[in-house]
Amino acid sequence: MKNIKLKKLFPFALLVIAPAVGYNQTPGCTDPFANNYNAAATVNDGSCTYTATSYTPPIKVDPITDSLFETSGLQVAGNALWSFNDKDGSATLYRIDTISNTLLQRVILQGATNNDWEDIAFDGTHFYIGDFGNNLTGARTDLKIYKFPFSAIPDYLSNPVATIPAQLIDVIHFTYSNQPQPPAATAPNATKFDCEAMIIENGKIHLFTKNWIDLNTTHYVINSTAAGTYTAAPLETLATNYLVTAADKVTGQNIIALLGYQNTGTANHFLHILSGYRADNFFSANKRRIDLPDASVMGQSEGITFRNGKYGYISNEKFVRTVGPFTITVNQKLRAFDLSNFVGNYYTVYTFTGNGNWSAAANWNNNSMPPSTLSNGAAIIIDPVAGGQCMLDIHYSLSPGTTLTVNAGKNFLIPGNLTVQ
Repeated sequence: MKNIKLKKLFPFALLVIAPAVGYNQTPGCTDPFANNYNAAATVNDGSCTYTATSYTPPIKVDPITDSLFETSGLQVAGNALWSFNDKDGSATLYRIDTISNTLLQRVILQGATNNDWEDIAFDGTHFYIGDFGNNLTGARTDLKIYKFPFSAIPDYLSNPVATIPAQLIDVIHFTYSNQPQPPAATAPNATKFDCEAMIIENGKIHLFTKNWIDLNTTHYVINSTAAGTYTAAPLETLATNYLVTAADKVTGQNIIALLGYQNTGTANHFLHILSGYRADNFFSANKRRIDLPDASVMGQSEGITFRNGKYGYISNEKFVRTVGPFTITVNQKLRAFDLSNFVGNYYTVYTFTGNGNWSAAANWNNNSMPPSTLSNGAAIIIDPVAGGQCMLDIHYSLSPGTTLTVNAGKNFLIPGNLTVQ
């Protein structure tokens, strides 16, 4: 720990503070599951290639409660599963027990409307519900995201029906920066500006469009999670050859899953695994596509969430189609999936690159500060600007299985604010 100034340092039984060794970075494929994996690569360059893979996620619940016959968004939070119905349904969120299939709670958002709810995200403290479905005409002028604190939801045993007061609900309005305003109406399912997928990362809202024209998805960014009116800016586009209907991220790892289906033929479904990306450039990642069954098995799947590591759930709304003399009916179902056999580990690294207080987001690479609780395998690197220092000005607890590294020649001041669990 060369040149580290410490006023008080707690015993480091589980904490690693070590000088970093300088080396030349080697770009290449860093995924051990890829065909062209390069064990010597130190920087992922998105060049990984994969053998075509088919996978059928096993059924967990069949059917899901009838209250969710059009289940769209899906999210795990507070050791429970949450979902809702899309398009002109009530502004209600449902808490489900995945073991008993019991509907535990209905949570009503006072003053909110459900024009076309499509996805739900959770940042550890707040729920975000995206009312941004736009396939009917592509010309909605009221695209929005509802945000409210998870702590506002009372205990379900005493409150099987609960209401979130309107004053606790923030509304985030937005338009797409490259869509002319006011938008021109199109025929149904003929717009580039539909959206059904969202995650929250690095203090920003990330949207993945459902492009009915080009069969790709554009990643748009809203640079805030606060209430207000914003312009969503396009960052990158991924050629999927299917319609993206849901997204989620593995907690503590740079792994994102995109779910979707083709709107032609037998409506084949797909899952894209994005891993090892750089900052907010998610499509710079390794891109592995997993082929899922068609609609006769998957229905119309529009919800995905991770529960524990790479294990999670997929949901589909009730699907009924008549083809000639045949009618295909697929109940609303919940399926489980595990990506452990499809992708390696890409633990999130938080790097202090500025000068001054730990609590200043601007001092962290990409404004990405370590969360209050780090996931197992995550790492913090202290690498202040030349001549600068990192001051731990808040109390921080380092979780077991995580590391904190101070680069050689860098200063890290800890005035009694660090706890090692």
